[in-house]
Amino acid sequence: MKKQGGYGKNFSALALPAGGICAVSGGLLMFGGEAAFPIWAVDTFGYLTLTFAVATGLGFLPVPLPRWMYPEYHLARRERIRAERLARGEVVKMPSSGRVAVEAQRLEQIVREQEAAQRADKDESSR
Repeated sequence: MKKQGGYGKNFSALALPAGGICAVSGGLLMFGGEAAFPIWAVDTFGYLTLTFAVATGLGFLPVPLPRWMYPEYHLARRERIRAERLARGEVVKMPSSGRVAVEAQRLEQIVREQEAAQRADKDESSR
């Protein structure tokens, strides 16, 4: 992630989403002032814009964020859930391309090898 923009993990985990929300709420704020929105709506969009502008700025700082805010956490979580479902023998939709597909195929192969080893142990113990 650092190779892409040089800003670090917090940029994609916090600054980009907060910047997008800031831009949308700021646009609604500008539109609301001219379209005669109720004052409470204009105030709400103003507070949202200010809050997410600050959050965007915090996204550039190298402070650790909760692990659930990083894309790697969600990728690992999806892979863990997929592996658990494969281990239970459930039908799992596999990604068709990319790094996640390669990882999913690797996990599926590991599960198949474990099942084959268990079957071999079971056959050996029944003799």
